[in-house]
Amino acid sequence: MTRLLLILLPLLLLMAVVLSIRACQKDPPGPAIEEDKVADLVALRDGATMLAPRGTVGRNLVDWLADHDSAQKSFELGGHQFAGRSSEPTPESLGRIPRFVSMLHANPDVRAVLIGHTDASGDPRADLALGRQRAEALAWILEDQGIAKEQLRIETQGSANPVAPNDSEAQRAKNQRVTLILVRED
Repeated sequence: MTRLLLILLPLLLLMAVVLSIRACQKDPPGPAIEEDKVADLVALRDGATMLAPRGTVGRNLVDWLADHDSAQKSFELGGHQFAGRSSEPTPESLGRIPRFVSMLHANPDVRAVLIGHTDASGDPRADLALGRQRAEALAWILEDQGIAKEQLRIETQGSANPVAPNDSEAQRAKNQRVTLILVRED
């Protein structure tokens, strides 16, 4: 009986090793990542990763952060950022915030200037106030996500710097935005 055990034990160990090697050679379980998605996966300075498809503002931000040649860069986020003439961010703009927070966390040497804009209402003082409220709303959200207040600066230009004519509702919506200027500290 002992001899039988001494013969079977090494055979069982050998089978276990062979099965383990085969299991390691198979594709991992779960959904496969498409090849184009792999190219969109970027690593941040702190080791975190995120999807940033080429041609998007998010990818432009990541590329600027990785390139230390420029001390500052301005980014227009595009899309529909606010609900009408309010400081309430749209779901579309709220969806971008986690990626931006990740980028700022990974780059504590970068400061963000948040510049609020509006379409022209005919009351420049009201436009300046609404622009400031928009920049403040974004700053509060970022601070709530752990971004230090010292890493952010708020400005307003009201309706003074439109990116589109104010001749239709769709065009006016483009002017209701927050511009980001990222500044790298020495």
